[in-house]
Amino acid sequence: MEDAFAALGIDFYLIGAVAREVWYAKGDQQFRTTKDVDFAVLVGSKAEYDAVRQYLIHRSGFTATKENAFVLISPAGIQVDILPFGEIEEQGGVKITGFGMASISLDGFHEVYLSGTEETDLGTGHLFKVATLSAIVLLKLIAYDDRPEKRAKDARDIANIISCFFELQADLIYDNHSDIFTGDEDVLDTISLPEISAIVIGRELKRITGGNEDLLKRLTSIITEQATLAEKSAFIRNMLEETGQTVEEVQKWLQAMQRGIS
Repeated sequence: MEDAFAALGIDFYLIGAVAREVWYAKGDQQFRTTKDVDFAVLVGSKAEYDAVRQYLIHRSGFTATKENAFVLISPAGIQVDILPFGEIEEQGGVKITGFGMASISLDGFHEVYLSGTEETDLGTGHLFKVATLSAIVLLKLIAYDDRPEKRAKDARDIANIISCFFELQADLIYDNHSDIFTGDEDVLDTISLPEISAIVIGRELKRITGGNEDLLKRLTSIITEQATLAEKSAFIRNMLEETGQTVEEVQKWLQAMQRGIS
C-alpha cells in the first residue's frame, strides 16, 4: 500500500481499528483485534482514485470485491478499505458506479487530515500519519449516525476509548488541558477520570473541526440526542455492554464530552 501511494503521489492516513491499536500499543492496552485495515486517501478525482485501485490490482496482486467498491483484498487475504476524500467529494460524499456498496459519507475526513493526525513510527520501519484517538471518536460518531443499524460496534469502541484515554493520553491532558484541574475542588473530587477524558475529547473534537460549524453542530446533535435518550438509546446500551457501567455514568461521559465542545 505504501509503495502504491508513493508511486502515485497520494497522501493518506490510517483510520479505524488499526489506528486505534497503534495508540493502544503505546500504553500496553489490549482490545479486540481486526482483520481489516482502513486508509483515508487524498485524491482529486475518480480517475485518480481508480488509478490507486488498478495499481494495487495489477502490480501488487490485490483483488476487487463485488460487494463494496471501496474494498480490495490483499494477497494475504486482508480486507483493505480505501476511502477517498478531497476534491473527489460531491456534497460531502463519494459515489462510485458499477460496484455493490458504492456510496459513502465523508464528513470529517478532511478536517481529521488537517488537524487530527500524528506521524507515528509503527516500529516496522514505517512512518505513517495516524488518526488520533479523538479523531477516531469523531469519525466513529459520524459513521454511527450515518448507519446506526450497521454500526453498533462504533459505540462500543468510543466507550472503550473514553475508558482508556486518560492513561493513553496523559501528556496531552496535562500539557494542553491542565486548566481542568484548577476548578472547584469539591467538583474535582467527584469527577471521574473517564469524565475528564470525555471533556478533553470534546475539546479536541472542536479543535479538529477547525471552524466547520456544520460538522460541529452535527457532532453536538449526535452526542446530545444519545445522552437524552438514555436507556432508550441503542448507542448507550452498546456502551454499557462494553464497559459494564451504569446508564447514569455513561450519560455523564457524553455530557462531559458535550461540555468539552461547548
